[in-house]
This record gives sequence, structure tokens and C-alpha cells, in this order.
Amino acid sequence: MPDQDEVSLATAQPEGFDRLLRGAVDVHVHGRPDLSPGLPHRGDDLEVARLAHAYGMAGWVLKSHLWATTDRARSVQERMAGTGFAVHGSITLNPPVGGLEPAVVELAAAHGARVVFLPTWGSAADVGRGGYISTLLGRIAPSFGEYAGRTAISLCEADGRLTGRARAVIDACRGLGVALATGHASVGESRAVAAYCAGIGQRLLITHPLHYTTDPLMLRELADTGAYLEFCNAPLVHPDAHLTVRDVHEALTAVGPERAVLTTDVFSRWVPPEPECLRMFVEQLAYLGWADDQIATMVSTNPRTFLGEPA
Repeated sequence: MPDQDEVSLATAQPEGFDRLLRGAVDVHVHGRPDLSPGLPHRGDDLEVARLAHAYGMAGWVLKSHLWATTDRARSVQERMAGTGFAVHGSITLNPPVGGLEPAVVELAAAHGARVVFLPTWGSAADVGRGGYISTLLGRIAPSFGEYAGRTAISLCEADGRLTGRARAVIDACRGLGVALATGHASVGESRAVAAYCAGIGQRLLITHPLHYTTDPLMLRELADTGAYLEFCNAPLVHPDAHLTVRDVHEALTAVGPERAVLTTDVFSRWVPPEPECLRMFVEQLAYLGWADDQIATMVSTNPRTFLGEPA
């Protein structure tokens, strides 16, 4: 038997395995570690970036639920110099970085952040629903539950209007040309954010909306604001998943590929590295009837446009 090192990528994958990933940009990649070194992913940042390049991908956005990823992204980008693979940093406006603070957005952008995520586990909506990330962080930090409850962030006032801080953060993104994603906002908050972004011309991604609604009319309403909707692989490979790829297929049919972005958002030891997760995802969608050009729109053209790059 040949050593593992002697087994080439070509023999370990089906012929043309990279066909649907050429030029793909994944805008929701969790680095290693994200929540804790005790919750490892499959491979460190550089190893997985090199694998993504071998899969034909063009780049991705590193995301963390706790810290800015700009320095991490810069380090990986320097090691990937000459490959054409782009690694972008981001910041998530959870309580550890100050929450909804325009100055934090400005500082992150000055350090190279390309995407600002609104609060994830730090959002009042996520705290109220007892989100998955909160559950994991509670296992790591005994005081986390009290901290999260005390610092929970709402994007909207009681009457449904965006708070002044939320508007200020979005305005900062617009002024700096930084892309914005909704994090773990509620459906109502996402609607308010999408309406405001549409009014000022801010690029927006509704983060994994199927986590919160599968109503095709609601998904279509969000897409009609001009926002992109993210459909990720993570809930399709989780042991507690309530979604299947056919749910994604139905949602994409309602929304259309023109407003959809496909990502991974995986960070568990039981799944393959991100490039393989994305390959599995798009291959399944191709099996369900999505054409090559439609998949290219969702994994390459739309992510690039969301980031403000030429398609």
C-alpha cells in the first residue's frame, strides 16, 4: 500500500472534482481556532488555504465569533503570496470588541477588514433563542451565560426601527466601502437592516437566513431589497441539523441564483476541511439540477460583488 503522502489529490478525488469551484470565494470561513483550541477544526489556516487553492478556489473571508481576523488573514496572505489566492479579514461586532461601535468598524477597516458582521452570539435575538455558539461558549467559560445576558445587543427599538447605533455602524461601512453581514439577527432585524442598506446603497449579506425562516415569501422579500442571501453547508452536516440540501434547493428556487451566495460556515472536527465541504455542497446542488453557470454565480460572481470586487 502506498504511503498517504504518495496518494495524489487527483486519485483521491473524482475526475474534474474542481470544476464547480474554479474561482470560488467563500465569505464565511472560520479559522482554527475560533471559539477555543479545544474545539479544533480540520487543519490550520495555512494548510486549508493551500488546499482551497488546490481545489481551484480564488479566496475567502476569515471570520471569528470573538476577535478580528485581520492580522490572521494578513499572515496567511503573506504565506500564499504568488498563488493568486486572496485571504480577507473581518470583524464581528460582538461584546468583546465593543458591540455596535462605528469607531471599531473604522479601526478594523484600517487594519484591512473587508467584511463587518453584525452581532452573532452577542445579539439579543441569539441570546433569546439560546443559540448554538452560545451553548459552546458556555462550556468554555463558566461566566459566559451571565455575560451574554447582560451585554446582549438589539439592532432595533421596540417599534421595529433600527437603533441609532445600528444605523451609525451601517453608515460607517458605507463610508468605508466595507461589506456588511447580518450575523445572528432576527428576521425582523434583518428586514430593517436590509431596508436601511437599500436606502443608502450598502452591500449586504443576510447571514444564513434558513437558520431562522424557510418561508419562501420572506426569503424573496429580503432578496428583493437587493441584499444577498447566504446558504451555507454547516447545518447540512451537523448531527443536530434540521435542514437538508433539498431545503436549500427549494429556498434557492424561491430566491434565484442572482441573489444567493454559497458558503461553508463549518468549524467541527467531524466534517472535512472547507474546500471539500464546499465541493460537496455544489456537487449536490448540481445533482439537483442547478447548472454550472448558476453555481458559478453563487460561489464566485456574487461573493466578489458583495466584497466590492470585479466579478
